Amino acid sequence: MTTTGGTGPRPGGTWTGGSVVAGGIAVALVTMGFLHVAGAATVDPLDATISDYVNVPGGYVLLALAAFAPAAGAVALAAGLAPAGLPDPAPPTRLLLSGSTALVLVAVFPTNAPDTPAGMVATIHRVAGGWVFASLPLAGWMVARRARLVDGWRALAPRLTGVAGATAVLSAGFLLSHVPIVIGTSPGFPLLGGVERVLYASVMLVLLVTARSVRLAVDDAPNTAGVTTDAVLHDPTDIGRVA
Repeated sequence: MTTTGGTGPRPGGTWTGGSVVAGGIAVALVTMGFLHVAGAATVDPLDATISDYVNVPGGYVLLALAAFAPAAGAVALAAGLAPAGLPDPAPPTRLLLSGSTALVLVAVFPTNAPDTPAGMVATIHRVAGGWVFASLPLAGWMVARRARLVDGWRALAPRLTGVAGATAVLSAGFLLSHVPIVIGTSPGFPLLGGVERVLYASVMLVLLVTARSVRLAVDDAPNTAGVTTDAVLHDPTDIGRVA
């Protein structure tokens, strides 16, 4: 059965949230670059995780800034999905907001120092960090799937699908690699830090491409006709039924 639904973008409107997303990611990347330079003598970027920069002088504050800035961008992005006319925006919106919350937790609760046992604070940090890597690529992929249903979004779907899908696969592999570390005594696989940095950059790219898609959809608002789908989406498990 064919149904029509969704809220179209506001004609002639503008979306300022893209600047928040881009600015937040720029702040995060510049801060990360500074941390890599400041910690070059003590932190191996190929083996150590990004969180280990907390042990560099000023590292806690800088890592917090690198987390708070994209967290604000994720909130701005979540707020823009419904006004931009994305059908059934609630699931990706919730994922973006939960990912933003996880970024805040990552900033507030630092990891443990090397060669020390992980306590409750470090455990919260790691769980929250894992959710950042899981939720944000999945949110981008959900947006891409829904973009196929709207005229003003449809042309934007392929690129977002590719970026979000590739990031989600990389994220899944990265997170699964931690299972032996969590349940066993494995110290982690080689080049763990390097893979994490590639994944971090890829997640930031997902946010940027998603934000660009929202902006273009808002710009195209007068040409948006509506939504056509074989099923109405209600939750993430419905995605597989989208035509």
